[in-house]
Amino acid sequence: MNIEISNMRTIMSCPRKFWLESYEKKIYHQEEITREIIRYGGSLKHAELSSEFLGITLWATGVEIVVNEEEITVVSQRKGKRLYKYHYYEAALYGYVFYKESGKKTRVIFKSNFYEQEIPWENYVENALMIVGNLSNTDIPEPRINTECKFCIYSNDCLDFFVEKGSIEIIKGIGKVNLEKLNSADIKSLDDIVRNKEKVQLILGEQKGLKTWAQAKAFLDEKPILIRKPPKLNDGIFFDIESYVDFHYLFGLLYKDKYIPFIAREKDSEKNAFIRLLFFFSENDLPIYHYHSYEPNQFRKLLRKYGLNSSFENRFLDIYSIFTNHIAVPVLSYSLKPLAKYFGYKWRTNLNGMKAVRKFEDFLTTGDKKILDEILMYNEDDVRATKLLWDVLRKYT
Repeated sequence: MNIEISNMRTIMSCPRKFWLESYEKKIYHQEEITREIIRYGGSLKHAELSSEFLGITLWATGVEIVVNEEEITVVSQRKGKRLYKYHYYEAALYGYVFYKESGKKTRVIFKSNFYEQEIPWENYVENALMIVGNLSNTDIPEPRINTECKFCIYSNDCLDFFVEKGSIEIIKGIGKVNLEKLNSADIKSLDDIVRNKEKVQLILGEQKGLKTWAQAKAFLDEKPILIRKPPKLNDGIFFDIESYVDFHYLFGLLYKDKYIPFIAREKDSEKNAFIRLLFFFSENDLPIYHYHSYEPNQFRKLLRKYGLNSSFENRFLDIYSIFTNHIAVPVLSYSLKPLAKYFGYKWRTNLNGMKAVRKFEDFLTTGDKKILDEILMYNEDDVRATKLLWDVLRKYT
């Protein structure tokens, strides 16, 4: 069993995914140089180091280390605004692996744009090792609905499990309060919802009840169910942003089936790329389609950041909102990838949002054009997948 410490969050949210990933074969390239740095001193931005524990191989990856004669400092770069419980267990395992290898005093620091905190990892290492050890001694855990479902390659297998059980929890946005309301009315399965449409609407409200009924029916019938007819959607531009730690490095568009990227290869180039985007938007008055709220939110922030005025955001239309309010689909997540994949879209890379950030960091370090090309391909797939969902909606109008 191989466990990447950076995946510690997963064990807290979905032990099944964690368990399955721990048996996947992965290749590491930096362990030898990491051991050399530990032995002779120096620094390394992307260290990799393994350590055995009760037959488990723990892998510390993607951390920066600074080593001198007396101590090792392990730095993990983060994106969030605060630390969560799983961060402390993650820090504990980083400390354990590097201390075991070196015998030196080991400091573990988590940093983001919002905080920099040294974590007393020794206080958490016993519990962290216990969690990992317990997982290795169990059979494959049962699926659990969680926020990682939208990125998970095992979600289709889990979906079959939940549908067979009739689990209401898989219905999008059902929430704990609504679950309790339905349970108290003796509606405890997907089949109960489908057979009691009017009762469900009475309990949850007409519109929420209708969406809940349609979602349950989509799961049981294994096909999309129309909630209500979508609005007419005109031809337009499809828009997606890729962001690094402290700037947006790619504004990707699909216009008349042509992919158009506006790239900022460094932070100082962000304004220029954004202004070129605004000029492009000014050349027509077409709707600007995006998926979910990230693009309009970041667009507004950039206008404020650079003291610019624009009415273009009035043209923004969210395919996610339109889709979820009009069509129920038998998927665990309505994130772009699982939904577009359901309708047949195939991404050409294995990237997701976080992996793209790491790739761009590699590009900044190496200047390797092939890395940037892979990111551009991923971004193009995102805008083309958004257009595919637009096409699906148009078929129902």
